[in-house]
Amino acid sequence: MSVSAMLLAACGESSSRNDVTPSEADTPSAVQAPADERAALDGDLVISTNEPFWQARLEGETVVLTGIDAPERRLAVAASALTSEGQRITARDGQGEVVLLVRRMRCEDDMSGARFPMTGHLTIDGRGPFRGCARPASMPAPGERDAGAAMLPEAFVGRWDADAAACSTPGASDLGLTITPDRLRFHESVASPGDVERLDADTVRASFEFEGEGERWQATHTLRLQDAGNTLTLEGPDGPGVVRVRCTD
Repeated sequence: MSVSAMLLAACGESSSRNDVTPSEADTPSAVQAPADERAALDGDLVISTNEPFWQARLEGETVVLTGIDAPERRLAVAASALTSEGQRITARDGQGEVVLLVRRMRCEDDMSGARFPMTGHLTIDGRGPFRGCARPASMPAPGERDAGAAMLPEAFVGRWDADAAACSTPGASDLGLTITPDRLRFHESVASPGDVERLDADTVRASFEFEGEGERWQATHTLRLQDAGNTLTLEGPDGPGVVRVRCTD
């Protein structure tokens, strides 16, 4: 039986109180999804986790795993089974094993507050499980930014860290920073740009909405490029800026 078919079969079963662990039963996210959301399980899936930030995407018989400062991995699905805990999918590659556990329980992202139709857990090479939220791949991510939302210029996009040595050990440095057009991902927080003002070819100033460690706050920062775009200074509202270098890998 294919993974998609097994997931659909799982959706047809009724959920009982015994399917919910005590920790989940005590949280708002542990609410049984209605029938229309359960039906959406027929197909590929996406599980996303926060701190650490991972995303596992089930595409047919392949799991695509991505994370900050980590190369993409494509793992072949080795097993898929319906257990008392939910749908368990095991995928393997030459590096190890990734296990996805999907439950038919609504989930609220603990950083953005976005609501998802399912709860997911990831275990990566024996580490975890990391709790996150899950959705059908065909469903846009809740709270996904509009096409007209503020974006940072492409020149700032990339991975940045304290120095070349820190760049060689992704994830080990507290100064690690990954910039995409719509996100700044720090070691323990994520920031989304609001108003973005281009001061000159190498400098932008933007208001940011930060989320991290269960808290939210706002701050205005200036991002300044130097050394032909290979050095970034992030200047905050207080004190001198923090200097990082571009990681070239």
